[in-house]
Amino acid sequence: MPRRVFLHVGAPKSGTTYLQSRLRANRRGLRAYGVRYPLGWFADPRLHYWAALEVTDSDHGVDPRHVDGSWRRLLRRVRRARGDVVVSHEMLAKATGDQAARALADLAATGAEVHVVLTARDLARELTSGWQETLKFGSRTTFRRYLDNARAGRSGFMQGFDPTRVLAVWGADLPAERIHVVTAPPPGHDADLLWSRFLAALGVGEAELPREASQANASVGIPEAQVLRRLNRRLGEDARRGGALSPLIEGIVVSGALASRRSPRITLGPADHPWVAERSDAWIEWLRERGVRVHGDLDDLRPGEPDPDWVDPDVLMPQKVAGAALDTVEVLLGEVSARRVRPTERVRRAWARLRS
Repeated sequence: MPRRVFLHVGAPKSGTTYLQSRLRANRRGLRAYGVRYPLGWFADPRLHYWAALEVTDSDHGVDPRHVDGSWRRLLRRVRRARGDVVVSHEMLAKATGDQAARALADLAATGAEVHVVLTARDLARELTSGWQETLKFGSRTTFRRYLDNARAGRSGFMQGFDPTRVLAVWGADLPAERIHVVTAPPPGHDADLLWSRFLAALGVGEAELPREASQANASVGIPEAQVLRRLNRRLGEDARRGGALSPLIEGIVVSGALASRRSPRITLGPADHPWVAERSDAWIEWLRERGVRVHGDLDDLRPGEPDPDWVDPDVLMPQKVAGAALDTVEVLLGEVSARRVRPTERVRRAWARLRS
């Protein structure tokens, strides 16, 4: 059997961050099964992200010194690896036909047989997660306008969610047996099921790789989303991806303060369920006709029925928003206080060691 490269091209919001974190945590175990997950210098996982930015000619405000030449650096690691290799980043889902063709040719030139892997989740959950992601990086768009844009094809996220578009780009010249679709299980299932399905796509479905992921995308509720929209409106460009305050918003405001709150969750409402279900049915039919290798069940891609007690994410919740905002201020004050105290503590500990 020839050496294989498994190119995981997304989709966004389908568990990719979780899978990448788990690949990183189980790198040593994967080697025992003949699979490599190459990283950058000092085991930096961002090499895959930077390479995907370069392949797709995308600007996320990342220092060009990291991006320029990153695809060539990743290819060098793929070429040197012994055994099968996994390359993974959801940014690849936005590639054009020409960009994908060049990347696939580069990978084939390493002497490996290229397989394309797409993880997919039901569109209702992808859409709601996608809106939250836009808010983390500066968007002020309402949920209603975001969904209208997605339905009309004016959303970059929607292009990445569409398996027919992504696989038409990345799998145009590949036989069906080298195209793998891994379906995310419905709500209520353990994340281990997604991991085991992904391992099956890599041909190591019976592998014992239990180390858990250390990273997954944080989600927020309705009042927290409204806080983010208002904050983005106030901060303007500084809140956008690559802006001066973007790392602070994602790392402290979202992950540290808002994601841990228990609030009404953001879900798809009854008005949008019909078109999302219709779109999903068309995608499932296309995948069946294309004959791709499915790891999981294509019926997992059908959206669940809307909650009868659905709450519109655009309806104002003044008291809950105020509570979320105060929690955010408390976390930020704690962070500022800790950063001011830590240097003093370090000096004190160093002085104690010198005196002992």
